[in-house]
Amino acid sequence: MISLRRHVLTLVAVFLALAVGVVLGSTSVATSIRDAVVDNEETTAARLETTRDDLAAQRLSVDRLQVMAGELSPVALDGRLEGRPVLVVVAPGASDDDVTAVVDVIGAAGGIAAGRVRLTDKAVDPEADAELEALVANLPIGEAPAADADIGTQLGTAIGRAALLRTEDAEPHLDDDDRETVLTTLADADIVEFEAGTVRPGQLALVVTGPGEVESAALRMASFARSLDREGAGSVVAAELGDAPGHDAVTVLRSSGEEGVSTVDSVGSDAGRLATGLALAQQLDREQGHYGLRPDATAAVPSLPSAPAR
Repeated sequence: MISLRRHVLTLVAVFLALAVGVVLGSTSVATSIRDAVVDNEETTAARLETTRDDLAAQRLSVDRLQVMAGELSPVALDGRLEGRPVLVVVAPGASDDDVTAVVDVIGAAGGIAAGRVRLTDKAVDPEADAELEALVANLPIGEAPAADADIGTQLGTAIGRAALLRTEDAEPHLDDDDRETVLTTLADADIVEFEAGTVRPGQLALVVTGPGEVESAALRMASFARSLDREGAGSVVAAELGDAPGHDAVTVLRSSGEEGVSTVDSVGSDAGRLATGLALAQQLDREQGHYGLRPDATAAVPSLPSAPAR
């Protein structure tokens, strides 16, 4: 028969063993957790360091490519637009620096700045559609756009007739008085802004937009650019490469499978400006493409013509 004393000692031994096991077990778990955390921190730190190195290498590559594009631009653009007048249309949200830079590109390619027309916020405001439609319907632009044409098409047709040369013979669509009436009427209605006496008919049109627009404005600017393309010898839409995805005329034109208007998505860079100048020259031969750094671009810049055989 087990004595009470031995029974008590046995229970104490059992509980002591359990306590020791719990302590040892918890210590082991704690050690494992600590080791896992340390390993994870070291792995994360290593990954961050690798990522930083990769980003630094990419930035260096981009910087070098930009320098190269800037150095090659004068040679690549020389004479590409010799004597060709180019109308610059500035959409709401476009950077003044980008506009100034592309005007310089036109000059570097031998082109002639045919003037600058700036669209106001009202030009892309749906609440002004009825007023704008009535306005265009009464302008002396010759054959009116189709009755069911969207506002972008109507506005593009009006400005194209007033500020571009016909494709077939490089002659103005309208006489000087009608041209002035169209542009002045649109300016008086706060649809466009331009400096009086500076706009002459252009052969090509370059539309400069911002890095992102509301969808309705992007759709309108895409239709506007298509109309300019039809009224002149070609058009290019150039936009900045935005930090976040969004709508702009470049996105709309590319997603629609556009085969007339050329697009450039990085006009804020030297490479994008080179692409813009070459794309304008390409339009003279009715060739087209989508250029820049976005995934939907077909190439960074247009291909240069082959050098003549020696």
